[in-house]
Amino acid sequence: MIRISTVLILVILFSCQEPEGPKNCAVANPVEDLSWLKESIKTSADTNLAEYFYLVQGAYKGATVFTFLNCCPFCRFVPQILDCEGNVITNASINDVSNQKVIWRPTQSVCT
Repeated sequence: MIRISTVLILVILFSCQEPEGPKNCAVANPVEDLSWLKESIKTSADTNLAEYFYLVQGAYKGATVFTFLNCCPFCRFVPQILDCEGNVITNASINDVSNQKVIWRPTQSVCT
């Protein structure tokens, strides 16, 4: 009886651990871990308008997506919604992206 109780207690203890939270595109840090995204950030940071751009992560139809946005007062810009592989999602608008959060902006950013 003691052996069964011990096993039962161990099973309960180990089954009560919280599951690991969801990861974005199967990586812990998309800014560092997705090579195409890291390269896009570097390219954006190297432009003469870098202080106006920032990167947003969100969800589109249940999938993680990314888009570069800006606060440039004199730029015409249509954001592209990108999937985890860096492919453009056609017919998607930034208004269709939920749970938006800024995951990168340059240190000299003027955007709030």
